[in-house]
Amino acid sequence: MNTKTSYALLLATILFAGAVVIPLAQAAEEAPLQIPATTSAIWQAIDQHSAELAKLIQAGTLQEVHHHAFAIRDLSAALPTHAKELSPEQRKKIESQVKFVATLAQRLDASGDSNDRAGAESNFGKLQVVLSTLRKASITNGEK
Repeated sequence: MNTKTSYALLLATILFAGAVVIPLAQAAEEAPLQIPATTSAIWQAIDQHSAELAKLIQAGTLQEVHHHAFAIRDLSAALPTHAKELSPEQRKKIESQVKFVATLAQRLDASGDSNDRAGAESNFGKLQVVLSTLRKASITNGEK
């Protein structure tokens, strides 16, 4: 085997290993999100992800935005099941806000993917308003 062939095989091996190992390492980093058992614990987790999201946007590290945006979406989705004694009107309001959180999470992901800092800042501002409304509705109605 000549030197060029050896280098080509070495390069192909490195590229193949990188194509397999890197996605596996990334998947291992993304552990499934654990949903806390109480409304207050869910809000603590949402606040933590929200703070991290703000830091990422401020630093311009937009490629990581989706992790926190989708965590907030998933945590918010658990809120209706933790609020007790909801009237049909109250439940509908909370579920509507949860759907808007999901929409904003998708928009934040798209902003991050396109490295659109202004879009990420705008959608994060909207998310904060929706989360504030959602917090009032879910905490006012207690927790399971």
